Amino acid sequence: MKVVLIIAHNCIRPGAYRGFETVLDRLRKDMPDARIASTSLVDLDNDLRAILREDVESVTLLPYLLLNGQHSKGDIPAIVAAAQKDFPQIPMTLLPPLGEWDGFADMVVKEVGKVNNPEHSSPRHSERSAERGVEESSRPSHLFAIEMNLEGKNVLVVGGGRIALRKVKTLLPTGARITVVAPMIDPEFKTLDVPQNSLTTVTLEERPYDVLDLRSVSMVFICTDQPAVNAQVSNDARARRILVNNACDYLDGDFIVPARMDFGKNITVTVSTQGRAPSLAKKLKQKIQADWKKDLEQIEKESCEL
Repeated sequence: MKVVLIIAHNCIRPGAYRGFETVLDRLRKDMPDARIASTSLVDLDNDLRAILREDVESVTLLPYLLLNGQHSKGDIPAIVAAAQKDFPQIPMTLLPPLGEWDGFADMVVKEVGKVNNPEHSSPRHSERSAERGVEESSRPSHLFAIEMNLEGKNVLVVGGGRIALRKVKTLLPTGARITVVAPMIDPEFKTLDVPQNSLTTVTLEERPYDVLDLRSVSMVFICTDQPAVNAQVSNDARARRILVNNACDYLDGDFIVPARMDFGKNITVTVSTQGRAPSLAKKLKQKIQADWKKDLEQIEKESCEL
């Protein structure tokens, strides 16, 4: 398989990678037979070598940078050259940074020129943006609601923070064999109340993610604040036909987890906003729990008495 590896700056600010992720999505759509991956400058050496250890045909690297400075002239070529020496059988191509691409200057001048063009003044532009927002929110969902039996199955959670902790808590009753991998893991993981009468196990691995973590895994939950790591796990899992839930980008995953409520012994109610409005789902869950609890439990009681 051919691999395209895009190298970006490391940034944890929310929304910083929006344009970058759009590029990744477009490449995946236009190059379905290639594996599109991303990494950061600090993770390039480890991520590149992890890819080269797999069965890949070639690797094309793109520095997602504007200026041809120290990173693109010195740091990145040195890392690629060292990796090429260790893996001479795999061709590697290092592209120039974005600022040196043909047509890039024309694109910048064109976009800056729009600022002074009446056709692109803010009122009409805002109207078009609003229309796109309405179109996005009214888009039909392609999600198929099911309940899966995870008893005895291996589930990987990449990330050790509060989001990962919430995911693991929802998995505890399922009987799954859960493995949590992260360089740092919240201490509360060690105090989880694992059901004693089920197959559920929770294994904590306090280290960076490795592609070998996906061996024999049926499902993976991506819960880190590192876009490069998230993209790497997503690509690795998809290449192996493993179901992915990306807590940071619902559009990137194969499934979402709806808000769940249990009433009595036999009634389960779930609420979903197709991943688009988690805060709304939370409010709906609270409303249902407050208004429906007594009625549903009474309905279950009456049904059992028949």
